[in-house]
Amino acid sequence: MNAPDRTAWHAERKLGLGGSDIGAVLGLSPYRTAVDVFLEKTGRVTKDVDSIQVRFGTYAEEFVAQEYTRATGLAVQRYTPMLHHPSAPILGNVDRLVIPAGQKRASHQREIRTDRLLECKTASAFSAFKAEEWGEAGTDAVPMSYLVQVATYRILTGCPMADLAVLFGNQEVRVYHLARDADLEAMIVAKASEWWQRHVVADVPPDPVCDADVRALYPNSWPVPVEASEPCLQALAELRNLRADIRTLQDQEAAAILTLKAAMGEAEALIWQGQTLATWKSAKPTRKTDWKAVATAAGVDAALIERFTTEAAGSRRFLLKDEK
Repeated sequence: MNAPDRTAWHAERKLGLGGSDIGAVLGLSPYRTAVDVFLEKTGRVTKDVDSIQVRFGTYAEEFVAQEYTRATGLAVQRYTPMLHHPSAPILGNVDRLVIPAGQKRASHQREIRTDRLLECKTASAFSAFKAEEWGEAGTDAVPMSYLVQVATYRILTGCPMADLAVLFGNQEVRVYHLARDADLEAMIVAKASEWWQRHVVADVPPDPVCDADVRALYPNSWPVPVEASEPCLQALAELRNLRADIRTLQDQEAAAILTLKAAMGEAEALIWQGQTLATWKSAKPTRKTDWKAVATAAGVDAALIERFTTEAAGSRRFLLKDEK
């Protein structure tokens, strides 16, 4: 899919929640939060439609699909139309449809004629998913966000069965079999509809769950105060107590380090019975050049320096003003 096609595809995706979106709004994704989805669906942020990650995903998907066919003997077919739920704000694209045995195609003129779909994924050693979230090949033991994503595509296609083919660290492909779960699918439809109305239609952001969320929602400050609520006052009291505890621990830590450094003197290592317990080494000297002073000394006009000087927006800092 080229960049213009992806631009149109992303525009259409703003009309509802996809499989990966639903995993995020349910708090199951290690990569995205409900706030990320809200910002995208309301047009406040725009994804890069031609990033290297997107292009690699396209290439990897084809390879994993070929390995699925090699492992199972089942042929697959691309299906590119965007699928829309008839009543809920749910949409999505499946990676592949599995061609039924004895048939030549899994769809004809947009009509899906198979009972099985295929999703293709890659999982590196640095994946946010933990190893214990993946079970043996042939089971349905996969991370919950993928379970929800595949269930969403079963809803959209009507396929009662789905396979998930995963390439692990460019070394192993496992195929998981995920059967239809009517209760899970009903929950997905209900939660997606409720979330869409509450947040996208009403244009009300979901509660942030991490610092990145609040920074994304409120990147700039305005010179106005806000009255503290009871939960805010409770949080402030807890924060003061925590910081007091932290300072006490930091003082204790500093005293322990001082004892060790004094004992080490000029030695760069502290040992006990041949085992290194701590080190205190001199770092290499650092050098810093004041390029503005160099330019001035070289006779460069100050106005020219200012012309090529840019200003970046400052980050927001949180401070307790009454803390002693």
